[in-house]
Order: sequence, then C-alpha cells, then structure tokens
Amino acid sequence: MGATFGVEAIRHFGNARANGVSSAADLTYTFNRSNGFDSELRSAGHTRAFYWSEQNVWENDLQDTSGGGDDRTWADNVDLFWIETHGNHEADGQARLLYDIPRDQWRTWSGQWQLGEDWNAEWIMAYSCDTAPLGTLTGLWNIFARLHLYCGAWDNMWDGITTDECGSDVADDLTDGDRVSDAWIDGVSDWWVDNHPVVVGPATSTTWNGGSVIWPLSPHNIDHLWGEGSVSADLAPAQQGCLLWRWAEG
Repeated sequence: MGATFGVEAIRHFGNARANGVSSAADLTYTFNRSNGFDSELRSAGHTRAFYWSEQNVWENDLQDTSGGGDDRTWADNVDLFWIETHGNHEADGQARLLYDIPRDQWRTWSGQWQLGEDWNAEWIMAYSCDTAPLGTLTGLWNIFARLHLYCGAWDNMWDGITTDECGSDVADDLTDGDRVSDAWIDGVSDWWVDNHPVVVGPATSTTWNGGSVIWPLSPHNIDHLWGEGSVSADLAPAQQGCLLWRWAEG
C-alpha cells in the first residue's frame, strides 16, 4: 500500500506585495524542490492527489473545515502534504504561512488547523522559514488532531542553488525506507547553507517516563511512509500525553 500526497508551492508574491506585504520577496528554486518531491514519490508508486501552485494555493486548504476552511478536501485528505511559501510565527508559537491570493486570507495561522481530525493527514512538511521556533513549540499542539508529525523549521530554510534538490532528497529518503523524521532532517540539510529542520509530534504519556523520553514509542522513531515501513497508530487528542521534537542544523 502506497501513500497519497499533495503538493502546494508558491514562488511569486507580486499580488501580496501590491496589497501591502512588503517583505514578500519572490523565491527562486521553489519548483525545483516541489517538482522533485512530486516526481520522486510518483516514480516510486505513491499517488499524487493534487499539485497546486502560485495563486491556486489557498489559505483555506489548511484551515479546518469546522472553522470555515476546506482542509477536508485538501491538506487533511492526503497522508503527506508538502507546502512551500514564506513562513514565520507568532509570539505564542502559531505557525504563519503567506499566500499570493486571499482565499480566504493572505496568511494562514496554525491556530486554525486541526489535522488528522476529518480524514487522512499523517505528516505535514513545510519548507518555510521560522514556523516552529524551539522556544514556543507547544503553541503547535492544537494541530495534532490525529496528525502524526509536523516537519517545519526552527529558523531559516534557504532558497538557493544548493538547496534546489531538497525536495527530491526528502522523497528519496522516504522511498528508501527512512523514517519520516529522518527523511526531513537529512533531506533538507545542505552542504553550503545551514537549514534548520525540526520535527514535532505527540506521543502518549507512557512515552514520557518520569522525565525520560522512551523514543522507541514515538512517531519520530516508528513512522515511515505508507508502503515503506512501519507507521504508528493515530492518537486522538485525548490520548496525547506529551509533545516531542527533534531538530538539527545543517
């Protein structure tokens, strides 16, 4: 059994700039990464459910359906969701992503996400800067409505010629049987610039044993892409006793 996946990628932000988002510089190698991710997964037999780009990428694709979004159709309707755009975070730890069209808003805030609740979502990968700073990671807790892992960045993720293969590298690792957390951390690492990947996910209270993490029980240690290895059981919010993370620089 293979995985279903969706891809969303924004390179150009002229519409956002024209509407007052002065920091929204255009990116350069966005589609090298997202195309590589898509191509490698499809070549390995995994199923692409959708690939949206530029102004066809909408904020409500991630927003929970109960709050007026449409995640049930998009981000929460695939096992694995890759998104690339400009990122940042709020003081309370909410991730923030930018769009080039307000459908329904120019930005999404992770406080409006509840992934895994409606359908499929197991893993989210956001190639965006600063969406999961280490000091405020508990601000992401609400997104885990049976979602297994959020793969983001605790600082910058670079857009340059040496990072153009990060998408295909992540997908290669996934299809080689690497754990999802390892695939993200290894795949986005670069020989020239320092990317800052972090993987965040919930576990049961038994995983946190008197202040000592039992990593073999965590989704970081168990989860592989469907068809490529083991996958941990979904955890409903009531079963989540702690939030764990791994991070790297490189």
